[in-house]
Amino acid sequence: MGDGWQPISTAPKDDERIIVAGGTWIRGNKDKLPQTFPCLVIWDETEWLICDNEGPRALIRGPKIWMAIPPADLPSASELLKTI
Repeated sequence: MGDGWQPISTAPKDDERIIVAGGTWIRGNKDKLPQTFPCLVIWDETEWLICDNEGPRALIRGPKIWMAIPPADLPSASELLKTI
């Protein structure tokens, strides 16, 4: 797999937030929808919990692939201070 994507079987199951793709989105009201775009999740003992969800608890079941969150290309603090 390219572009940093890896099989879901290798995903960390700790407090690390990751990006997953594939599977089924289970909304708080139990609606089941295909997960058609990458999603930020965290492992929650038995399932992938969608992070920063403002509504009811939502899950991703059966994701196929995962990747680490790519680092942001942010300027350093000293570079930002030069612009003030």
